[in-house]
Amino acid sequence: MSLDRRTFLKLASLGAITLPSPVLTGCTHRKFYNPDQDIILGGGKFKQNDEIRQVLAIINLQQQDHQLVDLDFLAHGIIIDPKDKKRLITFENDGAGAVEVDLNEHVAARKIETSSNRYFNGHGAFDNTGETLFCTETDQNNHKGIITIRDGRNFKMLGEFPSYGERPHECQLINDGTMLVVANRGDTGIDDSKPSVAYIDVQSHKLIERVSLSDQQLNAGHIAITDNGDLIVASAPRKGLEETHPGGVSIRSGNQAMLSMSQPEMLIKQLNGEALSIALDNRNNIAAVTHPEANMVTFWSIDKRELLKAMSVPEPRGVTLSLDERSFIISYHINTSMIRVSTKDLMAKTDSIMQPSYISGSHIVNWSKTLTKIMPTNVYT
Repeated sequence: MSLDRRTFLKLASLGAITLPSPVLTGCTHRKFYNPDQDIILGGGKFKQNDEIRQVLAIINLQQQDHQLVDLDFLAHGIIIDPKDKKRLITFENDGAGAVEVDLNEHVAARKIETSSNRYFNGHGAFDNTGETLFCTETDQNNHKGIITIRDGRNFKMLGEFPSYGERPHECQLINDGTMLVVANRGDTGIDDSKPSVAYIDVQSHKLIERVSLSDQQLNAGHIAITDNGDLIVASAPRKGLEETHPGGVSIRSGNQAMLSMSQPEMLIKQLNGEALSIALDNRNNIAAVTHPEANMVTFWSIDKRELLKAMSVPEPRGVTLSLDERSFIISYHINTSMIRVSTKDLMAKTDSIMQPSYISGSHIVNWSKTLTKIMPTNVYT
């Protein structure tokens, strides 16, 4: 049974585990960066001493401890260097901000610059070696999407190629780094601009496939790709539509065509605003999607392409999978809280509510879980 909003708020208040006041703290008697524990990364913005503070928050859920790294923008997408687990890159959503973060010193080490007529679109991807960095960017003059290629160490520009759409957003490398998958949101001000997901060959820069959504009122913002290549897209309403217009979830499973979810109709109509973050449970073939404006988290069967459950959560934003794959971890608005939801029965574990986490941005990343994917033989080195 889903938690209703009133019950959720009550449990969030009564069952909360409260962290100290928002200052940089560290664990002195235990190793904070323990890869065997869930360490969650996310952007945050809060007021402290009458000043606005923007940070990258790092939370050790098991230790209930945190570190904060000051930034000059709200962190959106976060990626980890596959050759250095203490080195991150985080991007501003549709802005000039992009920076390297050093988790050893907990500082923003070096900025990444783009040209004056471009802006970053919130996401990027390292190749398998960490030597090359791909970033989604937009030309402000025509809104054309660009994938910039940078040296992964010094960020020097090495080249670029088109995103094959307008206003690109999330990108992910697949097929051992040979294919870049890019979500293009499209632009209503351009006649032939349509939201789509582009599959681009990294070596030749050629478009291999373009996947369009069946609901043309949705953009293509965030993507998730399963171990067997199924594609899930979380969408906001297309630019130009009212913010209260429903966003949505689209799934391409196996050899089936991409399908935007339209059932159950009553629920779909309630999913106003953007569908934001996606987390995958490959073992159970489930996609969890957050809907902040709708105060909802939805859970979808990827192979059956049908709703499994909708859970009422106040302004949920980020979602990720726990290290043991037994829980989805969800960040939500109330006191920048986080809660676990069982991947087995999709029930909220109300005794797991933790607040504050200082994470109020769009996405969260499980640092420990990511290490098992990008550096499986070097997690502890």
